[in-house]
Amino acid sequence: MASLFSFPSRTDAFSAYRPSRNAHTDILTASSSARTGRIVTLNVKPPKPPLDDASKLAAIQAQVPLVLSGKSTEISFNCVSDFCRNLVLYSEAPFEAMYRTIDMELEKSTERIARGCRAAIMAREAKWLEVFVSTWETYIELASLLSAVFVYLDRVHAKDGSGIPTIIERATAQFRQTVWGNKLIFEKTKDDILAWAASERASSEVDLAQRVHVKSVVSIAKNLGTFSTLARPLMEVTQEYYEDLAATHAANVQDSTLTGIEFVKWALDKEVEERERAEQCFSPETAVEVVDVFRHVTGEMVADKVVRQALDESLYRADTDALSRLFVYSQQAKAFKVMAKAVHDHIETRIRTVIADPSNDRQMIESVFKLKRFVDKAVADLFEVPAKPIEAEDGDVEMEGAEAPKLSQEERNKQLELEEAVRSGFKAGLGSRKNAPAEWIAKYLDSTMRKGQGSTSEAEFNVLLDEIVALIGYTPDRDVFRAFYTSGLAKRLLLNKSASDDMERTMIVKLQKEMGEEFTTGDVMLKDLQLSETLVKSYQSARAKDPSKFKDDSDFTANVLTESAWPSYPLLKDGWNFKLTPQLQSSIDTFTEWYATQHKNRMLSWRHQLGTVTLTAVFDSGRYEIGVSLFQAVALLQFNDDDVLDFTELKSRTGIEASELVRTLQSLSMGRKGTRVLIKRPAGKEVEPTDKFAFNKGFTSERMKFKINQIQQDLSAEESRQTNEQVALDRVSVLEATIVRIMKGRKKLTLQLLIDAVVSDVSKRFPPDVKEIKKRVESLIDREFLKRDDEDKNMLHYLA
Repeated sequence: MASLFSFPSRTDAFSAYRPSRNAHTDILTASSSARTGRIVTLNVKPPKPPLDDASKLAAIQAQVPLVLSGKSTEISFNCVSDFCRNLVLYSEAPFEAMYRTIDMELEKSTERIARGCRAAIMAREAKWLEVFVSTWETYIELASLLSAVFVYLDRVHAKDGSGIPTIIERATAQFRQTVWGNKLIFEKTKDDILAWAASERASSEVDLAQRVHVKSVVSIAKNLGTFSTLARPLMEVTQEYYEDLAATHAANVQDSTLTGIEFVKWALDKEVEERERAEQCFSPETAVEVVDVFRHVTGEMVADKVVRQALDESLYRADTDALSRLFVYSQQAKAFKVMAKAVHDHIETRIRTVIADPSNDRQMIESVFKLKRFVDKAVADLFEVPAKPIEAEDGDVEMEGAEAPKLSQEERNKQLELEEAVRSGFKAGLGSRKNAPAEWIAKYLDSTMRKGQGSTSEAEFNVLLDEIVALIGYTPDRDVFRAFYTSGLAKRLLLNKSASDDMERTMIVKLQKEMGEEFTTGDVMLKDLQLSETLVKSYQSARAKDPSKFKDDSDFTANVLTESAWPSYPLLKDGWNFKLTPQLQSSIDTFTEWYATQHKNRMLSWRHQLGTVTLTAVFDSGRYEIGVSLFQAVALLQFNDDDVLDFTELKSRTGIEASELVRTLQSLSMGRKGTRVLIKRPAGKEVEPTDKFAFNKGFTSERMKFKINQIQQDLSAEESRQTNEQVALDRVSVLEATIVRIMKGRKKLTLQLLIDAVVSDVSKRFPPDVKEIKKRVESLIDREFLKRDDEDKNMLHYLA
């Protein structure tokens, strides 16, 4: 229904009206006959005749170019919208014609925009991205206005599923085709974005102003559905840039002009930059893709050239921060296995270096422990998960009782893999030198048990013992360790050098648990000493009850040991004609006679090299109690009769072997201050056969009780040689016994299968040598324990 009349858009009907100052009064007195106000005449034009559908269509079509150009329309937006509504709802006007007009005008508009953009580019206007964004915003604002005016057209005809695009969709498509699709405009836009990214990469500084425009252009590309045309070049440039740069840096790492630690830090820092830039200016998905590309070219492609170097530097410097960064880098670069192998190789190489030089033997184990403690803690720290605090009822956060952190299965597997790399590295390193590491571990343990826990707690001392046991597990020569450990344990127990018998028992239990029941001899040793203590008490009790039957009046004690459970201490043979003083010999004879009455079927065999004596010595300065070895005591007692004796006379009287007598006299005359009870003439460190020794009557000491330590022979030369020789003999026996046991059970076996079975059986005790196994087989064949098959020489038969 048409309006009765319509108001014109402009009128001068009220131009003569001037409201009075008493307008409110005028209203109140409007009905009075005396009117003082002015009469205003309203001239209204006669209404236009109603338009037909064709006229309406033509009218609204004429407004399209005006809207898109930002000019004022000839009729109001409300009128255009109303015409459009009536045409759409109540007429048969073809809407296709309207859309064709819109498409045509959109094309013209975008062509104008394209011409303007090309002109700006050719004129090399500054801040192109800003110009482009401004152009788009103006265009899409006008297109949105057009869409709002013709809203009824889209609502009726461009419904979902109709296949007819809306005005905004048409405007976007036209811009994409005409403006974005223009090669010059697109290339300029893309190049400016890539130049911005390159500039930030080079300077490592954020250009905030340019980022605003880049984000706007990226948003435009997303609206246009052309986002990939910007994201893809970004990926390509990123890959190309970092591929070349990473290759250069990796080469610098290999020629030592750049450290591996610096490379790893550079890669991690640059990844953060790339991720942040892509997330802020493109999209989270693009950031993921950029990071994947980055990690591939700076990680996977060069990790094998960088990781080992960076790991070596981190461990040599004990730099836990660098190690943590390397761990992150190796995971991101999919090079975790490379890192694990690098850990193994570094430890193996480092341990090989430490133990290769015999001059470092005394510091060997301490150096190994220092490395192991650092590596163990560093690996544990890599997988440390911070505790999650629990919120209390009152809202406070409590750390106590926090939920125990847990690793994911993947993280746990990686932790196990690194720990195994550490173990295998130590095993390979310690196995690179035969016998020596096992020997020095035993000596380190001996020193530890002599010192005891000291100022440390029992728990800390137990941790140290556990570390030693773990280190033993890394050595292939466990039988060597056992031989030296047994020897050291025996000396500690017999000479009362152990800091704590309880700790000795604890260590024996630890070794039995880790190494097997072959360490049960330690239990037997401790049991022997307990029985010896009981035995001595019985002897002293018997002597106290009937003193007349015992010639000895000294405070004599003896350790009676089971020979098979203790190291084989040899009897004094070549070069020895040892003679105890009458009093000392009387003590031994008296105890021997009494022991025979207690155990008729046992025989005592004395080992004088392990004996100790406490002497009471009288000097001009007073009386002293001196703890000495049996050899030192016999030498000192010779001076009860003579004040001066030469070396030859002392050797003849004592029967002590020459080299042992030299060490004995050196300890008595050249020991530390306050222990020199003899005087040597002439003075000097070497002892000659013509040298004379005199009782030091002027001796003084601040302590009334003290010990004079025997100058030890170089055990690393003599005792180590003897122990290693004994171990070699024991290995022959073990190999032969194992071969016979296996063949006895199998009856018939090929040589190769026999070798495999023997290696598997004895490898827990020592690394078997295949050549030695073959020698043992041949020896057993010669001794008729085995025989070869008549037809197949590789087949062996057991002979019962």
